[in-house]
Amino acid sequence: MQHRPGRRWLTTLIVVGVGAVCFLVGFYAGQNDTLSHRLTNAIMNRDLDEVKFQLARREAELIDARLSESVQSAAGNALREDLTAEHRKRAQLQEEVAFYKGLMAPSSLARGLQITELEVARAGDGQQFDVQLLLTQVALRRTFIAGNVRIDIIGAYADEAATTEAVLSLTELAELEAYPLKFRFRYFQDLAARITVPEGFLPQRVLVTAKQNGKDSLQATFPWPVS
Repeated sequence: MQHRPGRRWLTTLIVVGVGAVCFLVGFYAGQNDTLSHRLTNAIMNRDLDEVKFQLARREAELIDARLSESVQSAAGNALREDLTAEHRKRAQLQEEVAFYKGLMAPSSLARGLQITELEVARAGDGQQFDVQLLLTQVALRRTFIAGNVRIDIIGAYADEAATTEAVLSLTELAELEAYPLKFRFRYFQDLAARITVPEGFLPQRVLVTAKQNGKDSLQATFPWPVS
């Protein structure tokens, strides 16, 4: 067999070249994979940042919505309270206007002293009550009038055996400096007293007797309004 050194050298060169080509191909393929992974990671990180941003935005919108709802609810409640207060104030003013109209331009045939109104309100949780009496004068030409008032509480003592009716004077129920109560006014006057109802006594009615000086006595009976 003939020895050919040039052919062997060419073969070696080809083998080395093929190896180099394979190395370069593998190297660039690895680089491409690395770049692909980096690009994919960058895209995923960008998408993650976008998702975080959108989530934070939605949370902020939710907080704003809840705050707005709370503010609107509070404003609505305040508005309803204001309207209720205004309606009450208007009703009270209408009552006062009607009251003063009745004083200034009475349509009733009655003239002179009038026992107009009696209010009884519980004072605390015990047996104490505030009694307030309103006296008015109905007249075309008003002058000062004076006199006195007596107040009696009509009720009953209830026990296991029987029910006994009783009439208690204001002097038995309240600490008063003077009795009967005095009045002197031109248009109207309030008289008030705090009474203490005895245990076992059940009030039913309130009898008011008013006497203007030089006139006959005037009486009015009111139901006991407190249960």
